[in-house]
Amino acid sequence: MRQTDRLDAPVAASLAGLAQLYRKPLLRFFARRALSPEAAEDCVQDVFVRLARVAESEVENSEAYLFKVARHVLIDRARRASVRREGQHDPIADFQLISPEGSPSRILEGREALEQAAKALGELPERTRNIFLLNRLDGLTYTQLAARYAVNVKVIEREMGKALSHLRQRLPDHDRR
Repeated sequence: MRQTDRLDAPVAASLAGLAQLYRKPLLRFFARRALSPEAAEDCVQDVFVRLARVAESEVENSEAYLFKVARHVLIDRARRASVRREGQHDPIADFQLISPEGSPSRILEGREALEQAAKALGELPERTRNIFLLNRLDGLTYTQLAARYAVNVKVIEREMGKALSHLRQRLPDHDRR
């Protein structure tokens, strides 16, 4: 641990004083920027964690520095949200969790669907079936499949189209959950 990372008693006391004075203004600062109360609390905590890492002697105007750090925390949070595409996530709180065991009828339906899929795959020509399975189960790309079979990518696309069309015709539409 570096010397500047350690808090001595006066720095800890001034940090506690800053926390007491500026916690609510920081919460309002983050709330005005459309953060949820929980996210605002997290950001306030991040601000004080960053402040704890800075020696008190390095800061001339603690209030200005505090809100400068808050802006940087907000910017970092926005960057992380952008990278993680947080705006495109669905909240899990609304989902009803289903038992992992499943009901006997659901298990039977699954087995029957699996048998139908296996039968439909068995009806495909061997090369088409192998291309489909290598793509869907083993994760090979069309380019990798084209190289493996020494054909053009268009041929692989055509074979995959045949397989998918056949499976759509042969398999009934199931309630996709």
